[in-house]
Amino acid sequence: MSLSRKKYMAPSILIILIGAFLFNGIHLIRNQSITADESSFYNYAVRFLKGNPDRTNPRIDNSKMPVSVLNTVPRIIEQILSPGLTKNDWGHRDIFNGRFITLFISVFTLLLVFVWAKDLFGVNAGLFSVFLISWIPDFIANATYITTDSYAVLMFLLTLFLLWLYFKKGSLIFFILFSVSIAFSQLVKQSLVHLYFLTLLISLIYYLIHDKSFLQKKVLVNLILFVFINLLVINAGYYFHHSFMHLGDFQFMSSLFQHIQNVLPHNLIIPFPEPFITGLDQAKYYDSLGGGFDQVSSFGKVTILGNESTGGSFWYYYFVSIWFKTPIGILLLLAWSFLYLFRKSFTDISMHLLIFLILPVVYFLTVFSFFYNTQCGIRHIIFIFPFICIFASQIISSLKNIQAKFMLGFICIGIMISVFIYRNNMYSYTNEFILDKTTAFEKVGAANLEFKQGGFYLKKFLQKHPDFQYAVKTKISGNFIIGTDDYLDIFNRRKYQWIKAYKPYAHFNYNYLLIKVP
Repeated sequence: MSLSRKKYMAPSILIILIGAFLFNGIHLIRNQSITADESSFYNYAVRFLKGNPDRTNPRIDNSKMPVSVLNTVPRIIEQILSPGLTKNDWGHRDIFNGRFITLFISVFTLLLVFVWAKDLFGVNAGLFSVFLISWIPDFIANATYITTDSYAVLMFLLTLFLLWLYFKKGSLIFFILFSVSIAFSQLVKQSLVHLYFLTLLISLIYYLIHDKSFLQKKVLVNLILFVFINLLVINAGYYFHHSFMHLGDFQFMSSLFQHIQNVLPHNLIIPFPEPFITGLDQAKYYDSLGGGFDQVSSFGKVTILGNESTGGSFWYYYFVSIWFKTPIGILLLLAWSFLYLFRKSFTDISMHLLIFLILPVVYFLTVFSFFYNTQCGIRHIIFIFPFICIFASQIISSLKNIQAKFMLGFICIGIMISVFIYRNNMYSYTNEFILDKTTAFEKVGAANLEFKQGGFYLKKFLQKHPDFQYAVKTKISGNFIIGTDDYLDIFNRRKYQWIKAYKPYAHFNYNYLLIKVP
């Protein structure tokens, strides 16, 4: 192959991979109904855009963030082009158009995955890592919603990549960019507040191993710069709305924040905007409350492996979710990567992989599994997948013979087939460890299958099968279809309690159950 053709080979493959990702995403955008959270995210974004970032309804607004304003860009452009434009569809078209922004932003995640993997293992590994992340079904699905999950994937990855670059090159500009990134992350998703603890842990481990004297050299200057950037970005991100309030002026909901308020002086000035602080407080309150309390909880009860918990959680929730909702090929490649890493001589690169790619995964799995009650599906932890994909891409350098290459090709084909089967409903993906998809709800629970994304397909099903009806409140004979969330009664409303006595005999579109009542 000529040098000129080699020069354009990698960019061409990268474009093809991104194109396949966009094809899957656009198909989902057009065919998924508005999900359970999208309207509230979009409504908050509109209020925020109009200068009101207050969380007026804590149960609904506690998880909403400024970044959702990006999803209003299509409507803003429409309004500029047509100043007198009005719509009477309750914002449905704006939401569908806004989804394209999330999908577009997710492309930057693919590019960042490529850049980091390429820097670690070479161009081929970079391309391979993009292939892997672009076929993670829950990453694809959430890239088509107006929520904050996909934005969190990008900011989590970007923050740690910039921290890695700073340690690698030692340039102040990378520390500044890292500080800006971690600050912007606080405008994206509240769980990313853990980045402060995680990056501190990573920094301490890195310097204890590599350069203990560095701690005495730059830590004070960097700390001042870091604090200044974070205060500026977070306050500006909320329009400096009620910034610098006294601690005693806050009306906290959670016991944690109330305790802090009681211990510290009430005249203590809080150098953050009120919506930022109240958002953390409200999120903590509803997490402590747990799910399943109708009209009180902000999410449904936790269901997994046939078990359920109202107000509680299961330590194994995310481990089980990853096991059943990650393509088996990805799991095999992850195991292969660990085997390859520990069979070769241990180097600085090996340590970097463990600190920057594996430690973040372990940290968040530990925190979310043992210290959180908010277990609403794997979507809350999808930001670990880019790290898994980058880590797995190292096996490209281990392909020394035709057998290994053939095995890798076979695994990749298996991943694509497994995921493509779910092209109409990737949110409900489960791998081949669950052969009978009718029983998937018994393994992964409701939140991993149902996000109200299948409304269009449900409507078509009922039109095509007039002998079926959606489940009703009182027992009657007939053929019924019901969502997994209603069947498992995640808010304990007992609305369809009678139908739980009947076992589903089939599924429709992976998130609906078919039941025959004689």
